[in-house]
Amino acid sequence: MHMSSERYIQIPKVLAVLAYNGDYHHIDRLGYSHSKPLVLYYLKEALRDFHALKRSPPKDLESMPEEIKHMISQVDAHYLDVEIEQIEKISGTRELREAVSLICAKALALSSKFVGEQT
Repeated sequence: MHMSSERYIQIPKVLAVLAYNGDYHHIDRLGYSHSKPLVLYYLKEALRDFHALKRSPPKDLESMPEEIKHMISQVDAHYLDVEIEQIEKISGTRELREAVSLICAKALALSSKFVGEQT
């Protein structure tokens, strides 16, 4: 099954939220992953950090852009799981690279709104 028509919305949101302050390591790690186990591992790490951010927002919550706070609340756990399952079903390396590149590009596009906004 070719996954190019599948949509990835929730994973890029999670990655963009984690990169709002200029820390792109989650996007970079995922982008440089060349195997499905590594992609899933780095997604797990990103989701752990996302959950930690939701549980314990920064002390200076006012410095977090409103759109980031909104994005955090908009991440849908059900559809996030669906997107992870889509990745799990990918069988070919080329399809995996395409999906991961698309996810990372979308995350960077979302996070680009916040470049330069941090003081």
